[in-house]
Amino acid sequence: MRFRIHVLLLVLHLAMLLPVRPAGPARIRKKATRRRSCLDLPEELLEQMFGRLSVGVMSAFHHALQLEPQNQLNISCPDAGWVQTDSKTRLPVNLLSISPWAYRVSYDPGRYPRYIPEAYCLCKGCLLGAEGERYRSTPVYAPSVILKRTGSCVGGRYSYSEIYVSVAVGCTCMNRLFLLSVKRLPSLISIYRRDSSVNQTCQMCP
Repeated sequence: MRFRIHVLLLVLHLAMLLPVRPAGPARIRKKATRRRSCLDLPEELLEQMFGRLSVGVMSAFHHALQLEPQNQLNISCPDAGWVQTDSKTRLPVNLLSISPWAYRVSYDPGRYPRYIPEAYCLCKGCLLGAEGERYRSTPVYAPSVILKRTGSCVGGRYSYSEIYVSVAVGCTCMNRLFLLSVKRLPSLISIYRRDSSVNQTCQMCP
């Protein structure tokens, strides 16, 4: 009998030591919200947007450009006295110029068009015989517009903004001395403006 009483007292003592949880509503664990991945705009929509901005200029440039013969040709600066012997072989205009150029394709997944051909000059000088060293082959740039992907996500889709860029579309031949003077023109203008401001200040001196 005493043994049962001791056991009962021990159980009651342990029950008093246990922490009592306050009665309340059961906690509901919130599920972690998954961040939706942003998808790109459909290709057809990007093409329509780009077509309205560029008015078909850059798209026509893409369609007119033929890159397939370049894997069969040695893309390097040809000799000045080079003559096309095979009449059946038709070379593109860019390789028949006195400032020949080729194309390399620039790729950027965050813009549209993602692939843009960019021209680069094959020769340092121009194919003008002995006088060719007096000239320089210089890239010709044309203004264009592209669609650049922004960091914002609208309705689960990436948004794009128009950006104006300059794209090299060919090469031309320029006199080396004239080209150097053109490169020095910004510095000459800054010197002229500085001298003009100094002269105006001195005229106001007593």
